[in-house]
Amino acid sequence: MDTLTTPLISILIPTWNRPQGVISLIERINSAKNSDLEIVIVDDNSEEKNWLELKNVASRYKNVRLFRNTHNIGMTNNWNKTIEYAKGTWLGLIHDDDIYKEGALLRVRSYIDKITAPCLIIQNFNIETPTEALAKGVETVNKMLLPPASGQFWHRDITDKLGGFDKRIKYCPDDEFWVRVGFHYPILKVKDFFVISSQHDKNYMWEIFRRPDFLDQVALSQKERLKYSLGERYKNPSLLEYYIKDGIWETLRTVINNTFLTRQIKIDTFIMYLVKFIKLSFELKRKQRMLKILLRLIAYKFYQPIKPFVMKLKLFISNKRLSKSTK
Repeated sequence: MDTLTTPLISILIPTWNRPQGVISLIERINSAKNSDLEIVIVDDNSEEKNWLELKNVASRYKNVRLFRNTHNIGMTNNWNKTIEYAKGTWLGLIHDDDIYKEGALLRVRSYIDKITAPCLIIQNFNIETPTEALAKGVETVNKMLLPPASGQFWHRDITDKLGGFDKRIKYCPDDEFWVRVGFHYPILKVKDFFVISSQHDKNYMWEIFRRPDFLDQVALSQKERLKYSLGERYKNPSLLEYYIKDGIWETLRTVINNTFLTRQIKIDTFIMYLVKFIKLSFELKRKQRMLKILLRLIAYKFYQPIKPFVMKLKLFISNKRLSKSTK
């Protein structure tokens, strides 16, 4: 791409050791012949073979700008690197294991053409009208359902003025970012889905659930978001503590209930969090509910090794009963 050109849209792809996912994205984006668009890829110091595979394919496309960090800087910093390198007026982040739906970027372009001021574009299929505009401020922050990082678009003025993702938040920094943006800029909800998200046990999101500092990071993210949603009530320590713990509770429920995690991962993760959870002094009802989940998971864990024997025993008893009834 001509270095003097300012593209309308920059697609931001932070990546680490997933060359095939990025290559699929490059091919999907360019298959629609989207003009006035650049693809900014920042590789977070992948293994050499993965880097060379990606570099070989990326070099074939004029609208791809590929960068490599000299050392691994972590997810949040790498997301910010893609913003730093972007030249577009509008920026859109996508994970390296996700893919754009057919025609998605053309639809994004049609939304952008109707926008007259910098804003955040959020996918939300639950709204009743094709689009829904929300003014900036506390009311919007409290109304918005936090979208995933992948697939949203924003005007570059937003990150120029507010900065990028908070580098103190190592996991899920997008939650705080969307709230901060909604407080300062209007939001356009669109009844659309731009991205097909990848869900699997090796998904980065599920991998970070098992890290020892994950709940601490959840608490930090929740605390920063509450600055914008609580207003003056943020100064109330008891209220602040309640909402932070509420965020941790919801995270635990997500881990335990998510169908993309194997039961073994759920058990190990839950046990790892259990001591910290007890220390948070949740009200009795929540502790009872979590204890029931724990007991069910532990029972399942111990049942699995003896399941074949139990099934054979049930079959043996059933056959015995049948034999007696026919005599």
